Amino acid sequence: MVITIVRHDSWRLQIKHGAASAPILLPPTQFSTEAYYFDWVGFGTLIGLEFPMIRQLLITVPVALASVILGSMGAYFFYMQMERRPWVSNVGFSIISLATFLPAQTLTVPLIELTSSLGIYQTYWGGLAFAYFIFYLPMSALLMSIFLPVVPNYLIESARLDGARDWSIFWHVIFPLILPGFLSTLIFVFLMVWQDFFTPLIIATRPSLYMLPVAARQYVGGYAILYNRSFAAGVITSLVPLIVFAFLGRYFIRGLAALGGGAKGV
Repeated sequence: MVITIVRHDSWRLQIKHGAASAPILLPPTQFSTEAYYFDWVGFGTLIGLEFPMIRQLLITVPVALASVILGSMGAYFFYMQMERRPWVSNVGFSIISLATFLPAQTLTVPLIELTSSLGIYQTYWGGLAFAYFIFYLPMSALLMSIFLPVVPNYLIESARLDGARDWSIFWHVIFPLILPGFLSTLIFVFLMVWQDFFTPLIIATRPSLYMLPVAARQYVGGYAILYNRSFAAGVITSLVPLIVFAFLGRYFIRGLAALGGGAKGV
């Protein structure tokens, strides 16, 4: 038993020394996809990243979309209350800000107890999606509240004079003008949900429910860090965010530019 421990320590030191001593910009001596295949399909007790990737997409896309849509509607509600009942808007935005900047670690025990009492603990369609909504719906509302003031007030007043109600005003007047802000907020929330490690770590702890960040963590071993496989897991985990930024990054920039130049559409 002592000999085994010594061998593992020696192996770890050799791998670490080899990875640390090689120059960063030195190209690899040979091309190999073995590490990516190993991480994708798994081996033994190590779970492959294929199904966690699918689960991550199935959860992240609808959660981010629903959070930003509901957050936009909530931000519009509080924005309208600034004229009618300012104290409602001030209290509402204070609660939203508190919920946004409150560390997730402080809600660990209440979140587990709440999901357990609702019977949705250890489920990703119920418990995990519910936990994501708790954390990212206030954030979406707070971010969308930044874009609403760029909408000219005379457009809202003109719609009211024409007999439009708040629901119609939001979807037919407000939403087309804040679309750049909506897209930039959607991209931001999507990336935040995608890289969230803590929430699935405490809600979906069974290996069959592992989300992508938790599943990728298992490739950092307890005895040795297999750099090729841990780096390959990091690349696989980063593929979707890179694709999102490559194809949708311009909408994120336009959303930020709308703050200064007025929301003029995409």
